[in-house]
Amino acid sequence: MSARTTVMHGINKEQKVIGLAALAIPVLLIGLAFFNLAANQTPQKPHTIAAAPVEAQTQTPAELPLPDMAALEQAVFNEFIEEKFSRIHHRAVKVKPGATLSKLLEKAGVDSREAASAITALSKTYNPRQLRAGQTLSLTLETINSAKSAKNAQFHLAGMALKPDVTRTVLLEREYDGRFTARELNMELQTGQSRASGTIDASLYVDGLTAGADDAVIAAFAQLFAYSVDFQRGIRPGDRFDMVYEDYRDERGTSIKTGNLIFAMLAPRGKEKAFYRFKTPDGEVGYYNKDGQSAKRFLMKTPIKGARISSGFGRRRHPVLGYTRAHKGTDFAAVRGTPIMAAGNGVIERSSRYGSFGNYVRIRHSNGYKTAYAHLSKYGRGIRKGRRVSQGQIIGYVGATGRVTGAHLHYEVLKNGRQVNPMTVKVPTGRKLKPSELKLFAKEKARIDTLIKAAHPAKTVSKTTAIGTLASAG
Repeated sequence: MSARTTVMHGINKEQKVIGLAALAIPVLLIGLAFFNLAANQTPQKPHTIAAAPVEAQTQTPAELPLPDMAALEQAVFNEFIEEKFSRIHHRAVKVKPGATLSKLLEKAGVDSREAASAITALSKTYNPRQLRAGQTLSLTLETINSAKSAKNAQFHLAGMALKPDVTRTVLLEREYDGRFTARELNMELQTGQSRASGTIDASLYVDGLTAGADDAVIAAFAQLFAYSVDFQRGIRPGDRFDMVYEDYRDERGTSIKTGNLIFAMLAPRGKEKAFYRFKTPDGEVGYYNKDGQSAKRFLMKTPIKGARISSGFGRRRHPVLGYTRAHKGTDFAAVRGTPIMAAGNGVIERSSRYGSFGNYVRIRHSNGYKTAYAHLSKYGRGIRKGRRVSQGQIIGYVGATGRVTGAHLHYEVLKNGRQVNPMTVKVPTGRKLKPSELKLFAKEKARIDTLIKAAHPAKTVSKTTAIGTLASAG
């Protein structure tokens, strides 16, 4: 809805009043015309029998010139609209971290009571607490004072629009009586499937973007294979990948957003690993190979996304101390603040400062396994000793606390109290489908195989564009 439409909707009843006033004006003018006519008539002397006949010079009402009612009404209305729109201002407000809707409206010049009334009306359609940094509010404001500077101006809120996501638009409109109403517009989309495939040359992320996949699809793909593949050492140029995912399109066939990854294949060093999305009868959604073995493992090999291994397990020259000593973990170099995930389900055994490790988390898993995470900049929400965590849950963020030269994650796997190489340790596999579940899985696999053949090829981009996207994201 355009800003002009928003304002017109807010004054729809004012127009009715203007229309009635415009119709009354010509009637008043006609009355004044008759009054003036009577006042200006020259009194006639009485006629005598001897006088010559005098022809009457008076005009009938039908012969009087009447005002152009349509033009008069239009002129009044145009004047009103011109005055109304001269007071209308449009403003785009970008939400910053920590901002609230009430503060944003008050900062824009809206009275706090009016802002509260608007938020109350909006809450019936959209929860203002879901407002996120980076979103843009489109405000339509009406000046209510004649302040010399914009800083001191006060406004009525005439309307507001925001997009919680690409398919939804929330509108707030001011009615003629000052009340606010909110409504939501939803874009109707058609579900299809798209396919992005290719070979890895630069990196999975860059080559995935080049093949047409978006960030969300690539992230899901990478996390799926993070249980079994070392993306730093296990991938070589020329290794193939294939991603088939849900794709939501508008009536013109334009892709609006992507959905679930339904099929994933990666061939590290030529050995194919393929998984299908499947929901078990007990409601658990996972990915399984053709034999019904889950892609999940007891522990993830890499509990961090988009990082590179800067130092492996074994003896090395310590970067701070300067002498050679055993390095009992794997270091992942990453940007400060990168999320760190729990490698498996377990209970937090320690979450505190720990000597040269800086901010440190250790998780106790089953079967005698533990994992440790060091040099964190800060801990994840609710992460403290005794809390149970699930695989993939964020437990902290990359930092440079403790004895380090730069931001990175030091990751350890302990088995029965002894550190082992996280990249080579053999850990138990995940869920294996039961015979009764395998029958259902076989049907779903056949359905997905059909969808794979009919999937739209994803829209590819140049490698230069993909690398530019990576640079801007980083």
